[in-house]
Amino acid sequence: MMNSTLPIRLATLVLGCTACVSADANDAATPADATAAVAATKDEAQQAKIKQLHEEAELRNEQLSAQLASMRSEIERMRVEHELAQHKQTQALQLMNAEKSRLEAELALLTTKESAESAPERAKLVALQRAAQLRDAQLNSDLADAAAKQVRTKQSLESAASELAVELAASRATLERSRVAEEVLDMATRTKVSALKREQEQLAAENALIAEKRKADQAKLADDQMRAAALAQTTGAQLQERELEERWRDAINTPVTYTNEPFKDGVITISDRKIDLNGPIMSGSASYVCDRLDYFNNQDRTKPIFVVIDNSPGGSVMQGYRILKAIETSDAPVHVIVKSFAASMAATIATLAPHSYAYPNAIILHHQMSSSASGNMTDIEQEVKMMKEWERRLADPIAKKMGISLEEFRAKMYSARKSGDWDEFADKAVALKWIDHLVNEIREEGVRKKPSSSGNGGFWMSALKTDEQGKPYFALPPLEPYDCYFMINPRGFYRVEGR
Repeated sequence: MMNSTLPIRLATLVLGCTACVSADANDAATPADATAAVAATKDEAQQAKIKQLHEEAELRNEQLSAQLASMRSEIERMRVEHELAQHKQTQALQLMNAEKSRLEAELALLTTKESAESAPERAKLVALQRAAQLRDAQLNSDLADAAAKQVRTKQSLESAASELAVELAASRATLERSRVAEEVLDMATRTKVSALKREQEQLAAENALIAEKRKADQAKLADDQMRAAALAQTTGAQLQERELEERWRDAINTPVTYTNEPFKDGVITISDRKIDLNGPIMSGSASYVCDRLDYFNNQDRTKPIFVVIDNSPGGSVMQGYRILKAIETSDAPVHVIVKSFAASMAATIATLAPHSYAYPNAIILHHQMSSSASGNMTDIEQEVKMMKEWERRLADPIAKKMGISLEEFRAKMYSARKSGDWDEFADKAVALKWIDHLVNEIREEGVRKKPSSSGNGGFWMSALKTDEQGKPYFALPPLEPYDCYFMINPRGFYRVEGR
């Protein structure tokens, strides 16, 4: 930082030089005048220094404010990226757990299948073992028979030796023949036992070979399963990452701009606090609009709310009056915008709204209520009386806004058109005070996701029917007691069910 005594020293030096010159030039100057000049110069230098320090402090504050704003923006960006990364990790973990469960189930199924396939081989081995045991038992029986026969032969020879000494040679010969026969029989028995042992060894070798082959097949299967699991995990992760990238790309990731003055220079900017009011106003319409007005008010009671009418022929006066009261009592300002056409009850909502806008070529239509009353004369009179009262309650505020009486308002309807359907383009409607402002552009900032290719004709298709003469019509639901439809219907396209 600059030395704070430097300007004072320079000023003193300059004053000293000036005083010397002044002393040489004018000997009449007094010491008091020189002291006053030095003090004034010191004050000016101090004020200049204070001003410089103040400017440096302001510049430092501006730099710190800019750095703080940049750091806050970076922190918010890192928070959003952290949340997105956490979301990706959570979904990846869920997919991996699901794939693990699926592979475990497949492995259990394959193990069960393999056990079932090896069952015949085990049965064959058991059968061979049983056959070998049976052969061993048969040989043991043959050996026992041979031993018993040998004992009987010896006993017979001994008895014959004592009795028949004369026949000794013959007996010895017989004994020799018996011995040879025994040796032959013993040799045959050992041969059979050796053959059975060799057969058992061969079966054991074959079983060992089958077991080794089965182990090799199981190892190969496990290796294939591990490769398939790794490939599935890699593919799943790639697909999930691609899906998240597509969602991120299709969405608008910048924050919505909210302004307290959405209308400027003929342009109105609509945020995501938007409510669509299209088609006939009928049962359920008021709940749809009022619930959203309440939600947006509970969310923020200062930011504007937008009710957008694209094309509405009007409808139920009870439903429409509920919408009007919700707009009137909303803490957040409500702006009603007509894009194409608003008639009857929809026109009443647009006209009595505190803030209304329309394209220049949008059409606003006011007229008297019409009815297809049914019943006896008393029923019809009571229904007409109720409709007149509704007209007074809804049309009188419009007439007052226009600065005329209700009777003059009716007269102007039939003066404009014999049918009483007084329709005007919005640029004319502004002069009549039906609409407050014309708009040349509507900016929809509330569209934050890529629109789908599907249309919205499902509601119309479900209510569109054909009468006995083959004419299409729109089926309106029956009204509640004391309610009536206030809408434009020149060709009888809208019909109340049950009438």
